[in-house]
Amino acid sequence: MSLWDYIDWDVDEEMGKNRVRADRILKDFSDVEGLGEVLSGVLGLMDSEVYNRVYLASDLGEEISNFAPPSREYLFEHYKQDQYACTILRKPVLNLFTDNVILQHYLATSGTIGFVHHAYKGFKLSLKDLDKEYVVFERLMVLLDDFDSSVGFHPPDEDFYRKLKNIKWDKGAHKLYKKIRRIYRNVAVVKWVPDSTTFGNNEHFTLTFLAACNAVVHGRDKILPEDVVVANRAYLKLLNTDIEGLEL
Repeated sequence: MSLWDYIDWDVDEEMGKNRVRADRILKDFSDVEGLGEVLSGVLGLMDSEVYNRVYLASDLGEEISNFAPPSREYLFEHYKQDQYACTILRKPVLNLFTDNVILQHYLATSGTIGFVHHAYKGFKLSLKDLDKEYVVFERLMVLLDDFDSSVGFHPPDEDFYRKLKNIKWDKGAHKLYKKIRRIYRNVAVVKWVPDSTTFGNNEHFTLTFLAACNAVVHGRDKILPEDVVVANRAYLKLLNTDIEGLEL
C-alpha cells in the first residue's frame, strides 16, 4: 500500500478547491472564449458516472474486446490513419514525455475512443466495432467538438501528420493547459487513488493530440489557448457520447 491509500478524501472539500482553481484560471485567462464552459465540464467529472465507467473500461486491458489484437498488416490495410501515424509519428521510447506529438499521443486517443465505446456498450467490443471507432477518430481529428455532426470533411492525410509532428506550444497555451490538467489530476486522484496514473497519462496524451489537431486544422504551427479550449470541449463531448448510437 502507498501513502495515498491512507488519505481519507473529503470530496466536497476537494471540489471546493477545484472551483477556486477554476476561478483563478478564468481570471488569468479572461480573454479566452469558451473557457468557462470547459472548466464547468471538467469540474463536473468529479461526480460523473460516465467518467467512472470510462475509467473502468481503461483498466480492462485485452479484456475490453472479444478478439485478438489485429496484426500490423490488417490495421494498415483497413485503417489508413494507423499507417500514417506509425510511419510519421514514430519516435523512440525515450521521447515518451516530450511536448512534441508522437505516436503515443495517437494511440492514446484511439484507446480513449475504445474506452468510451465500451463504457456505453456495456460488453466486449467486436472487431467490427473498430470500424465505427475509426470513423469517429477521423472525424474527431478534423472536426473536433463537431465530430458527431453530419457535415462533410476531408480525412487527415500524410501532410496533416507531418504538421502534427512539428507542432509547438505557445507559452500561454501551455500554461493554461497545465492549469486545467491540475484539475483533471485532482479529480482522478480523489476518485481512483492509487490507480489513476495510467489513466491520467492517457488522458493527457489525448488532450494534447486534440489540441494539436485543432491547430493544424486552422493552419497554425503552434498550439494556442483556443486550441486547448476546443480540445477539452471535444474530449468532454466524447466522454458523453454513445458511439454505438452515432449515425455517421
